[in-house]
Amino acid sequence: MGLDACVFCDCVEKKRLKVPHPYPRLLFIGENGSPEIRSKVPAKVEAHDEWMELPPCRHEQMMLDGCGLGSAGFVSIVRDMLAVQEGDYPVLLGRVFYSGTHCGDHLGTRDLRRLAVELDRLEESELLRTALSGKTAKEIRAVIESLRRTVTTALSVKKPIAF
Repeated sequence: MGLDACVFCDCVEKKRLKVPHPYPRLLFIGENGSPEIRSKVPAKVEAHDEWMELPPCRHEQMMLDGCGLGSAGFVSIVRDMLAVQEGDYPVLLGRVFYSGTHCGDHLGTRDLRRLAVELDRLEESELLRTALSGKTAKEIRAVIESLRRTVTTALSVKKPIAF
């Protein structure tokens, strides 16, 4: 089990669907940016889930971008590295790398802008160059770069990042 981040596409909002939703009046965009259905009726929920799997737009699972942030063990290594300068990375530590298995939450646009600043600060710091060496440092740099790309994508379409 690991931690993943994703940005859902804006095809519902921009009316760019190849396949219409089975219950368009019940369709809405959840806080995490994903298309959801306002119903607890099992048949309607199942129809919505089947619609999501089609896919209804050109994006697989209606995801525009995403990245794997690592296993629970890897996330704890990143968290320990960042904790050395805790005050410099409140979003990274408190909202992204606080747990290697959190899911169901998201970062909105305001937090994403703060996260982008933290990622820039991390890139410019000596932390990545001096805290670790070898393979782990390369892996952390790759995860940070993937997260930066995902943040940029989310901000460009004004959508949250979901975990």
